[in-house]
Amino acid sequence: MIQQFAQEALRGKSKETIKTYCHALEQFSKWLEGAGTDLQHYSRMDVQQYIDFLASRGKSAATINKIWNAIKKFSIWANKEQTIEDISVVKPRNILHEAPKALERNEVNRLLREIDRTGNLRDMAIAQLLINTGIRLSELVALEKTDVVISERKGEVIIRKEKGAKERKIPLNSETRRAITKYLEHLTDDNSALFLSNRNKRISPRTVQHIFQKYGVNVHALRHTFITRLVRNGEDISIIQALSGHSSADMVLRYSAPTDEDKMKAVSDLWVK
Repeated sequence: MIQQFAQEALRGKSKETIKTYCHALEQFSKWLEGAGTDLQHYSRMDVQQYIDFLASRGKSAATINKIWNAIKKFSIWANKEQTIEDISVVKPRNILHEAPKALERNEVNRLLREIDRTGNLRDMAIAQLLINTGIRLSELVALEKTDVVISERKGEVIIRKEKGAKERKIPLNSETRRAITKYLEHLTDDNSALFLSNRNKRISPRTVQHIFQKYGVNVHALRHTFITRLVRNGEDISIIQALSGHSSADMVLRYSAPTDEDKMKAVSDLWVK
């Protein structure tokens, strides 16, 4: 039933969205079995109790709302709209009012220093690329060697959509060009993927996450760091939006939201200047 739902109701959605919805419904189905019913016969009370159950287990508002969206879409597809009427769901925080966590300059320097000491050319190329282009993790692992164009004085990385069409081009600074060039010079394989695992296969998101976890850094913070630096350097929002690939200017503006550290510094410096 879930597969039929995915084929009919999620046509055109990304693979990641389909995977998320199906996983949420599989978990809901298992819970329903324990409650003595199934995806064909559940009631509104079952939906509300499941949402309450997730909240009692400490699930975040964002997670609960993703699951709720999956159940809601499935219920509409299954002609069970009555099961989703007046459901009380935890409100997620408004991320547009929160500044994403970014690294300070000394934290970036420490990270690059420690990676440099290992002599791992691949990891250095990945770090420089993430820090200086702000590309998403999914975009990084999907890169082909032909998506990077480097000459003596300039370079760029081409980010493509799922079907291969160009989405945007991002210039590469000298440090990023150097790191990628050094990495490519030592490659001997004929794999089309830019970054490979130790098994000579396209690197996975999990492997990249593990690389930075060793240094106490969340890989997603590197994208936030890139965009935050652009915002604080006073770059035009349209330029930041073009570089980051954000579809909404509001998503860019949230990077200018003050952090707790910003507020603390403002209070501390109140009588200093």
